[in-house]
Amino acid sequence: MLGWFRKGTLLGSELTQWQFDCFAWLLRHTGGMEALKERPLVQPTPQFFPERGMRGQAMAEAIFARVRGYAGMADWPCELKMQEDDPNPVVSTALLVKNSPSSPAGTFRATDDGALITYHPARLNDPMSLVATFAHELAHYRTAGCPEPPPGGWDVWEHATDLAAVFLGFGLFLANSRFSFSQFSDGQTMGWKWRQQGYLSEPEILHMHAIRCVLLGTPPRETMDHLKPALRGIYKRVQRDVERSSSELERLRREAAATFDHTPVSAG
Repeated sequence: MLGWFRKGTLLGSELTQWQFDCFAWLLRHTGGMEALKERPLVQPTPQFFPERGMRGQAMAEAIFARVRGYAGMADWPCELKMQEDDPNPVVSTALLVKNSPSSPAGTFRATDDGALITYHPARLNDPMSLVATFAHELAHYRTAGCPEPPPGGWDVWEHATDLAAVFLGFGLFLANSRFSFSQFSDGQTMGWKWRQQGYLSEPEILHMHAIRCVLLGTPPRETMDHLKPALRGIYKRVQRDVERSSSELERLRREAAATFDHTPVSAG
C-alpha cells in the first residue's frame, strides 16, 4: 500500500523516456559501452585541469585540448576561435541600453577540414562555463554525422546536444554553469546580473548525469563533492528515479552490447 503514495519521477514519464532514448541513441553512435567506460567523469579539479598562470587564448586552447581528449575527440580536426565581445550596455552611470545584443556562449560550424568552434570572451573569466561551452560544441561535432536523428528529430538537436555533452562526461560542468546570479561593479555602476547557459534545466541535466553514473557504477560522492550545494538534493532525487528504472537500464545494457562506433570520415 505504501507504493500508492510514492511520488512520480521528477522529470515526468515523457521527459524521462526521452532521456533514456537519447542515451541509447548515443550508445549506438559513439562506440557503445566500452567507449563510454573509457571516458572519465570529468571533475573541476587540478587533476583534470592542471593549467595555472595561463590567460586569454592560450588558456582557452589548453582547456579546449583537455576537453577534446576527455571526450575521445583529440584527433578530430577542429579550429578554435574567440568571438567578438558584446557592446557595453552601460552608456553612463545613469544610462543603460536595454535589450543590447548578446552573443552565444559558443558556436559550432562544420568545415571542409573538420569543424570551427568559437567561444565568447566573457567565458575566459568563468572556467566552469568555458568547459561546459566546449563540451556542448564538441557534442555538436560528435553528433552532426549520426546516420539517424536524435529521438524527437533534428528539431530538438540542441537539447539532445546538451544530453550528449553530459553523456561524454561533462555533466558537472553543465549543471553548475546552467544558472548564475552575481553582483557586478565596474567602478561607476553596481548591480546584480544573472545568466542562463544551455538548453536544459538543471534537473534534466542531472537526470542524464545520473543515468550515466548509475549505468557505470560511479559512486555518488564523485558527483556530490563537486556540485553546487543547491543542486545536491536534486541529484539525490533524480538518482533514485534512475535506480528505480531497472527495465530502462537493462535496455541500455542490451543496446550497448550491439552497438558500433560511427565516426565521420573527416575525423579520421
